[in-house]
Parts: sequence; structure tokens; C-alpha cells
Amino acid sequence: MSKKNYNKYTSFADRFPFIIVAAVLVFAIIFIFQFKAKYPFPFFSSTSTATQDMASASYSILVASPNNEEVFDFVNKNEYVPIEIKSKAIEGINYKLNLVINDKDIIKTFSSPPYMYNWQPLQSGEYTIVANLMDNSSKTISSSNKVKFFVKYALQTTATESMSTTNTSATEETAASGAPTINLEIFEGPTYSAGDDICYYRVKATVTGDPTPTVSFSKDDSGGVWGPLKTQINLKRNTPNYTLTAKATNSAGQAMNSITLSWGCGQ
Repeated sequence: MSKKNYNKYTSFADRFPFIIVAAVLVFAIIFIFQFKAKYPFPFFSSTSTATQDMASASYSILVASPNNEEVFDFVNKNEYVPIEIKSKAIEGINYKLNLVINDKDIIKTFSSPPYMYNWQPLQSGEYTIVANLMDNSSKTISSSNKVKFFVKYALQTTATESMSTTNTSATEETAASGAPTINLEIFEGPTYSAGDDICYYRVKATVTGDPTPTVSFSKDDSGGVWGPLKTQINLKRNTPNYTLTAKATNSAGQAMNSITLSWGCGQ
């Protein structure tokens, strides 16, 4: 029996259908990758859906109370500003909501509703409040509207202050002789610092006398940063009160004054 000889080389015409199929598959794969890059639907990347949804979510946060430009006429320090925050789409996520006064002081942190807080300002003034939604890395991801309001006390006195009782005529007589006088006044605070867990006050001294008196404070936690006539007192939870004493001295004599400071940050 004779053996049939076969050509071991296949002609181009015989290979052509396989070439067409391979080309179609290559173009299909390229098209799928390009389409995925341009339209990242969930069925293309199901593992990243939750992260993308959380990052791109839109949150609605509103300061419902106080009203913008509202004025609070208080008689004593026991009265408070009612703060209420309304929100949408932030419940159920592991984020925190901070109430911030004057763009710097955090007076309350919420981790769940209701978002209501009664804030007691210790002095008259103009204030602004905003609610910031913070993620787990303490980054602000959304903020509410900013509301401005005013607090006015009928008698501008502070329960924590112990001021000099020297009468006006005696002060004028002392000033005329060149002997020093000194008066203490809070110019900032109480302010809560979350990083240090302290409540601090900044106090300034107003002095008269000829020659100009030098001033010394019983304590200055700023290390002299605020200059010779100002000081900072940091109150801690285990030492919530401090009586600051200041002394003014010149060649004509000396004068002293004091003020008692108490934790008033409401944290």
C-alpha cells in the first residue's frame, strides 16, 4: 500500500479564518478596557464600590438654631444659646460632627443624633458657628452654613472674675502721684484646645504710672509669647481653677491685682 504524502505547510487561505478570529478577539479586549476606564460601572469594580460611594457622597448639614443675626439678651451666666443641627445622609456612617465657634474653637463633638447643644458663652460679643463633618482622619469633608449671632449681658460681669475694688477718686489720686495702678481683663477665652485637653484664658494688664511700671504675672503658660502686658493661663481638668496675680512696679511704688479663672469650656 502506498503512503499518501501531506504538505506540512498550510496555505494563507487556510489560515485566514483563524487570523480574523484572533484579530476580533484582540480588538474586543482593547475595547472592553477602554470602555471600563471611561465608564467605571460597579460590575467592573465591585470591590471599590463602597469606597467610591462614601468618598463621593453628598451630605446636607444645616444650622437650624440659632438664626442668622439673632441677638441673645442675657441677664446672667446661667442662660444659654440653643444650638441645633439638622442633617441628611450622615446617620449610619462612622464620622463625627464638630460644632466650631469663630472658626477655631470646638465646643461640642457629636457621633450620633440628635445634634443639639446648649452653649453658655461667658462674655458678650459677636460669634459665628459652623458644623463640620469630619472623617476618621480628622479631615473636613462637608460643612454647614455659617451663622452669625450676638450675645449681650445686661451687666457685663463675669462670675469668675475678682477685680480690684479701688474707688475712682483713690485711683485718680494714685495716678496723679506717679504711683502705679493695674487692672486685669480677659481678652480671650475660655477657649478649649482639644489637642492638649485644656481650657485656656488670655489676660491683659492695663497699667498707669510715671515712670512706666514693669509688670510681673504669677503665671504665664505662653512663655511670654504675648508680650510683657499679657499672659496665658491653661486650666486642666484636675486643676480647673487658678487665681492669677499681677504686680506693677515703678520707683513711686507698686500695685497688685488678681483675677480668678475657672474651667468654662463645657467639654
